[in-house]
Amino acid sequence: MKKNGYFRIQINEKGRFLEVYPPQDGGDAVDFNELRNYLSDRSYPVDMIAINNAIVESALGMQTLKLDSEKGFPESESFSLTLSEDGLRAFARFYPNSEGGNELDRDEIIGDLKAKKIISGLNIEVIDSYLKDRDYCRSYLLAEGQPPTSGSDGTIEYFFNTDHNTKPKLNEDGTVNFFELDLISPCKKDEVLARITPAVKGSDGFDVYGKAVKPKDVENPSFMPGNNTRVSADGLELLANIDGNVSFVDGMVFVKDVYEVDDVDTSTGNIDYEGDVVVRGNVKEGFSVRSNGTIEVKGVVEGASLDAGLDIIIGHGMNGMNKGTLKAGNNIVSKFIENAHVESGGYVTAEAIVHSEVLAKTEINVNGKRGNITGGKVKAGVDIEAKTVGSTMGVETVLEVGADPAIKAKAQTMEQDVKKLNKALEQVKPILVTLTQRMQKGDKLTTDQIRYLKQLNDQYKALTAAISKATKEYNDYMEKIKDEASDVTPSVRVSGDCYPGTVITINDVSKEIKTLTQRTKFVREGADIRIKALF
Repeated sequence: MKKNGYFRIQINEKGRFLEVYPPQDGGDAVDFNELRNYLSDRSYPVDMIAINNAIVESALGMQTLKLDSEKGFPESESFSLTLSEDGLRAFARFYPNSEGGNELDRDEIIGDLKAKKIISGLNIEVIDSYLKDRDYCRSYLLAEGQPPTSGSDGTIEYFFNTDHNTKPKLNEDGTVNFFELDLISPCKKDEVLARITPAVKGSDGFDVYGKAVKPKDVENPSFMPGNNTRVSADGLELLANIDGNVSFVDGMVFVKDVYEVDDVDTSTGNIDYEGDVVVRGNVKEGFSVRSNGTIEVKGVVEGASLDAGLDIIIGHGMNGMNKGTLKAGNNIVSKFIENAHVESGGYVTAEAIVHSEVLAKTEINVNGKRGNITGGKVKAGVDIEAKTVGSTMGVETVLEVGADPAIKAKAQTMEQDVKKLNKALEQVKPILVTLTQRMQKGDKLTTDQIRYLKQLNDQYKALTAAISKATKEYNDYMEKIKDEASDVTPSVRVSGDCYPGTVITINDVSKEIKTLTQRTKFVREGADIRIKALF
């Protein structure tokens, strides 16, 4: 039977002795610190080297170590007590009596526990099991309190799509499903938009001292109602006040009314609307639609401009005719994008991008049945994914990842501003130097020349200060770009063919594709772009 090693004090006419017994059947050996503390607490001499040797040699059998020659009193059986950090459990380790010393019984153990104020959850069965088969230097759970019953925080269930990053799904034939996007969540007046499940409080427990142990506090959520929403009388439901579209921004729910038209053309003129706009047909060439919410066009956009605070969704695609633009605060989803300039504050998804400049803060996904990017410049902050890139004709196609294009464009503008200021300074500097040198030589300047010199001097100081400020702002901004770039691992993934004429740029490293590659992933490693197989 498995038993731990233990130690015992023996006292006779020759002095005080320590006996160290070996473990049995895989039990634990005597713990050095436990034995040292036992001796120190009872004022026995402690020879650490001799004690350690006795423990090590006890593996061969019981070891006896003389402590001193004093004649002491017999040691009674005893135990040390350890409490768990939360006070819910009390563990005892028992130590044997010396010859002639008192042995503990049940009442004495319980009495000692109560003397230490351990009164709750006493485990009589464990005490009896110890007394039946004394296993020294082993931990026994003599008392156990009742842990508190955990409660649960309240939750809010939303009955509309709250994820602005939801991407279109593929149909079985490989085309993109542009009809079930869930980006727009229509609602009716008095419809329940969200419901709270209240928090459930836990119940008290108690520790081994009989003191109450409180459960962790629970949190009850609350709604952040926005425009055109209201909270029910019991505070558990959020309802719509009008028919419209539900939006969820920064934890706030609001309902926007919807402006619907058949086509945007000469019959409507340009549209500028605060709510969501739904165009059931097409947006014709030369017209514009602006919305603080979402713009959905079920047909085609032809050489027009769309500007949305949230998402843009175009069911049949965008033919920009080299003058059309799309700009969205969040995501852009279009069946195709051709000859257009596109900017997205989130991702861009399309089945094809042809001869266009497309900028996305996060990702650009060109999948579906066609899945091709041909010509133009396509830039994303994180990833670009497509089936085919470039063409057999070798048309130049530029793909760039690794920094938010908007941030990078701003950095380039800031750099140009610094250059312009420096150029202006260089134009002022020689004239100022010439006039100053003439004055130092004693040349008499006219009143107009003196006034001009003062103006140049003031201009020089202003330009110097502006250059210093602009340079600091530029350097700070470049550090921001560097920090943001370090948080992601940008890549370009092409699941089909990547044709020669394609230029891949990751951060500031570029690579021109000279030969056809298939099923490849482009990543930056050091100062180079590596081409890896796409599994």
